[in-house]
Amino acid sequence: MATPEQSVFSDELVGTTRQTRAMQRETSTIADRLGDSRSKAYSLAGEIHVCTVIAPKPLHELDILKREAISAASDTADAYIQGWTRYVIGWEEIHRGRMNDARDAARELMQVGRLLNDPRSTGQGLALLTWIALTSDSYAEALEYSEQSLAVAVTPFDRGAAVNGKGCALVLLRQTEEGAKLLEEDRRRCITDSDLYALASTDAMLAISKIFQGKIGEGIGLIEEAILKREQEDYRRVADWTRLNLAEVYLQIIAGNEKLPLPTLLKNLPILLKVMVTASSRIRALMTRVMEYPLLHPAGHHAGHAQMILGLMYKAKKKRALAVQHLTEARWILSQFGQTPMLARVETALAELGQ
Repeated sequence: MATPEQSVFSDELVGTTRQTRAMQRETSTIADRLGDSRSKAYSLAGEIHVCTVIAPKPLHELDILKREAISAASDTADAYIQGWTRYVIGWEEIHRGRMNDARDAARELMQVGRLLNDPRSTGQGLALLTWIALTSDSYAEALEYSEQSLAVAVTPFDRGAAVNGKGCALVLLRQTEEGAKLLEEDRRRCITDSDLYALASTDAMLAISKIFQGKIGEGIGLIEEAILKREQEDYRRVADWTRLNLAEVYLQIIAGNEKLPLPTLLKNLPILLKVMVTASSRIRALMTRVMEYPLLHPAGHHAGHAQMILGLMYKAKKKRALAVQHLTEARWILSQFGQTPMLARVETALAELGQ
């Protein structure tokens, strides 16, 4: 459960995000009045970042905004905004599930860093590659990218992004103690520095670390709490990412892929029995909530992830036709983004079903 201090900071973040739209509109008005490329570039980059967190735009509007932002940034001699514009574009593409576009943004960002001799752009590009790898279940690759990003980090933002990515990768690689320690330290830093945005990913991953440590009920409760926080902050897309995390936890329990030590099994028996009874309906409800989001890209990575979870759930429940249906859709979507561990999970399951 959240401590009183954490609740205060969550309330603070909710209040901040609700002021952001008005602040961005004011910034855009000032930039238009000034009329120079540098002011316009900073304003447009801010608009993209607001779009990512609390005010997503339809795809055609986003693509126009991206072109305008790149054009304005390229017209300046400001190395920072040239890099930052590409970073926020890449971060938005990860949220949207367009992983090929996100990789393009990361590579372009790193190229700009080399041309301008700006290590900030290189570190930010590596941070984007870290999160692309994390969302694709490529945890070893994510760890490598995060360590490379950390090696070139210059600013506190760069270092924080790299540390956060490394902590998440370590947890998911089951190096739980080391990963959780990094994330706990980063969480304390975030609260001290009022860097509250970074908590969006930390909350869910710390919850998962609890589950890996055998505290299954506590971990599930913390994931549910993280979903509620993101909803209250209007950060719907990360709320949905966290729903995917929770559905994966339920899926692992009902599939019985992991054998628990007897003491851990006995300690968690009540929550495990509850999940075995309710997991199928909970997974369907969670994935319905994810898929019904009007701005979810229907052929994006996150839609593919949701289809995979449904397919694996139906496979575990011996409902072959539904399993094949959802897994085939997942394969079609995920195959666009290269041969990833997530796609391999889908292909293995389909092969086991004779497809």
